[in-house]
Amino acid sequence: MTEEENNLVIEIGIDLMNFIGNSFDKANDITELKSVLKGLGFEDKKDISFDINDVYYQKKDGKNIWECKQFDPLSGGVYIFEIFFKKKTKEDFKKMWNKRASEIYEKTSENGTTKQVKNAIPQYNEQSSENYLYVGSHRTDINSRLKQHFGNNINSTSALKLTDEDIKNEIGNYNITCHRFTLKDDFPKYARAGYIAMIEGILHEKLEPILGKK
Repeated sequence: MTEEENNLVIEIGIDLMNFIGNSFDKANDITELKSVLKGLGFEDKKDISFDINDVYYQKKDGKNIWECKQFDPLSGGVYIFEIFFKKKTKEDFKKMWNKRASEIYEKTSENGTTKQVKNAIPQYNEQSSENYLYVGSHRTDINSRLKQHFGNNINSTSALKLTDEDIKNEIGNYNITCHRFTLKDDFPKYARAGYIAMIEGILHEKLEPILGKK
């Protein structure tokens, strides 16, 4: 590829990202966001409304055995957690979350060594949206990642862990929904991972979620 051709490819890529970014700028709510994502090659999967009383999995031999069909394998894509403050305020959530982030746990490695570690959860963003809680992606199966967000595994890195013991008495005060979008199967395989990562990055930039750094 000549330098001129390379510069043209870069220019086209920048134009594409700007077009996508501008499309998200015009989306004022989740319904319009879903429409934009559909136009970008994503399929809207069934939303999961979080309920602390729902049984998503059973604990067996120290592992979460997932019985909820909503978490059966899906393909790669992006997801958006939305939150609405009714019984509690955003400030209440901030205090609860930051307290949780400061807690120390004992973590045991495979060789039996135990060490003190901080809770591995996403950070709270001071400058953030009022309703978009978290944005994420997975290149092969978004549900495999969502199990960590809906589960209670202390070792899950930077996951929400919504059913963990440390917040089970508090998190039920917040109305949380996960919107799921998988990339269509006919999208070129060689570009899937990069495209998913790009869309996640743009969503994070545009939605300014309450939790999680880029």
